[in-house]
Formats: sequence, C-alpha cells, structure tokens
Amino acid sequence: KMTAQFGDIYQYQSKDYTIVGLSSGSPFDPRAFDLEPNSVCSACWRGYWCDYSIIDDELVLKDLYIHNDDDKYPPLNGVEVSPPEFGEHECYTRKKKREMVTIPAHFGHRVYRDVGLPIPYTGKILLGAGFLWEYHIHGGFQRGWAYKELIELIFEEGLLLDYHDLSHIAETQREAIKMRDQDPQHSSQILKEIEDSFLADYRDEAWWWT
Repeated sequence: KMTAQFGDIYQYQSKDYTIVGLSSGSPFDPRAFDLEPNSVCSACWRGYWCDYSIIDDELVLKDLYIHNDDDKYPPLNGVEVSPPEFGEHECYTRKKKREMVTIPAHFGHRVYRDVGLPIPYTGKILLGAGFLWEYHIHGGFQRGWAYKELIELIFEEGLLLDYHDLSHIAETQREAIKMRDQDPQHSSQILKEIEDSFLADYRDEAWWWT
C-alpha cells in the first residue's frame, strides 16, 4: 500500500504552506540540472522535495532535498550540497523492538541550502496550511480541501501577480462530504459546481479534489 507522500513546501509571508495544486506542472525539475533523483524512502517516491519562497516578489528555489541516483551532487546555482546529516531516532530495529539508533536525516536525502535559484514559473499554485488530520489519507499526497487555509498564488515568468484566499471553497467541500450520507444528490451537485467553476485550471494536478 502506498505511503503518504512528503510534499513541497512554500514559504509565503513568513509562513510555511504545503503545495497541493499546480496549473502548469512542477516549477522545478532537478533533471534539468544534471541531477537524477532516486527514491530511497516510501514517503518520497519522487526522490526529492523542494522548499520555495518569494524574494522581492520573485519565486525562488530556497532548499532542495534530494537523493541522486549516482550519489554525485554537482553544484546547483553555485551552491554545494551539504555534507550527509545523521541523527538519533527511536524506531524498530532488526531485533523487533524500539531502540534509539543513528540513521540518515531527511530520509537519507542530501540538502542544497539557500540555493536562491529563480524559478520562471507561469501559472497558479494552490497552497494549504492548517492540515485537518481527520481527513488524512495514507497514500499519495494530501487533498487540498483537507487544509483549513487554502490560498492561490498567480505567477507570470516567476513574478507574483495576484493572491486569492480560497479557504471558503475548501470548507464548502468538507461540508458537502459530510452531507453525502444524508443527501447524496445535493452534495454531488455541490461537488460538481465546485469542480466546474474552479478546478478547470487544476484538473491534472488537483485530482484529489473529488
């Protein structure tokens, strides 16, 4: 069974959000920079995840967590990869009992810190914060309506153009789900109206909505 996946993080106005929808595909592809990510953890099948932020209204890659296929890490935007990090964690060992052991940090991924690479992204990005754990799923990425706060940022060539607070749409979706057992026909109509009016731009990257 597939494990819940670790998603990309976005820092906006000094707050961390999880990226839950994209209208134009992934903003960053490590393969374009001579990196070939390889999965070493079931919680990160992509083999990498990104921390993004805005500097002077421009989208930039802040940190990159990655396990490269050949274990070689060329500089990224002039930044060298950090040395391997290890930490003590309590987990089940081969003796089938919980012990404190030293294992690689970040699921075994290496880290490029403070990369500052401009990302010329054009499109919309949905960001979620305040995850509601009663909606947690154990496979893939979490669904956007499972976040109390849902916002949309619009970019053109990496420049932030606009911002929309869509938390009310996520709340409407949650209410429709609660109503499903009581009035399936009415709740289905609400879900269809949300999809038709809002999710056309996110149809490929926001499959989780319904």
